[in-house]
Amino acid sequence: MSAYIEDLFQYLDRFETRAAEFDTEAFLQTYSGVYALFGVLREQRDKAFETDSFFLERIQHINLTKSDLRLLTIQLLITYFESEADVDGQSNRSYLYCRGLREVKQDITYFENHLVPLLFAEGSLNWNFRLNAFFLNEIARYMNKFGKRFETEISPEAFDALAEPAKFLVLARRRLALGEELLKDRGSLEFHLQRIDAFSKLGSRGRAQAEYLSDWGYLSTAGFLSKVRMWLTEFTGKLSGAFSSSRYFRLIMMQRNPAYLFYSAFIIICVLMTIYITSLWNTYSGEKLQQFEQHAQELRSGGKR
Repeated sequence: MSAYIEDLFQYLDRFETRAAEFDTEAFLQTYSGVYALFGVLREQRDKAFETDSFFLERIQHINLTKSDLRLLTIQLLITYFESEADVDGQSNRSYLYCRGLREVKQDITYFENHLVPLLFAEGSLNWNFRLNAFFLNEIARYMNKFGKRFETEISPEAFDALAEPAKFLVLARRRLALGEELLKDRGSLEFHLQRIDAFSKLGSRGRAQAEYLSDWGYLSTAGFLSKVRMWLTEFTGKLSGAFSSSRYFRLIMMQRNPAYLFYSAFIIICVLMTIYITSLWNTYSGEKLQQFEQHAQELRSGGKR
């Protein structure tokens, strides 16, 4: 276990001193390998105590704020260690040390108010989106697992009132808890936010924001014709529903916006029908005129003979 932890700290040193040589995927694999052993340490209490002592020895003599990667890695990993492996209160010295360095002591509050905003700071993690997304997911996973009960229902108004980093945390938690196809659910928060173009506004706030929304598929890239087809499909669906019941149709027509839409559509259809009929009549007239001229020419030719 100590060898894995030592490798992890070497990656942190490399990120801070030789960033060009930093291997993102190797770092994430090492981090995940360390975390994977926490569950085993629940049963091996001697090993858990040794691991806690090794963690404490390595972090006592360094500045955790030396880099954003070091701060995120140590605070998150040690908090997970305490939550996953410390079942008897005998292997939490490293956790108590890290918590003592925080501005606030509560894990959830610290993650929400300090670590998540750090991910959206300008130039965070050297613009490494792979690292950024990994840590946001780790925070969301911790909160879903150890935080208060996850609320699946959140109104667009409540979402809009959140600070910007908190909005992305909510979206990440929802993707973990509810799946990654939320845009297909017409009753979901994500579907509504896309309908009102909220994701485009969020994505314009910064590079990290745009990368997240693009990675999640929340930024619409549909062309003009696709948007027109979507609008026509939705409109015809509503129109057929309106005509399915005379009472429902009268109720809709009493509302101002549907009435405007209905009469506007009616006027447009009338104009198009007028143009179409005129075009047909002109075509018919042209054909008859051509036939008349041809017949007249044939009569003149016969008379000469």
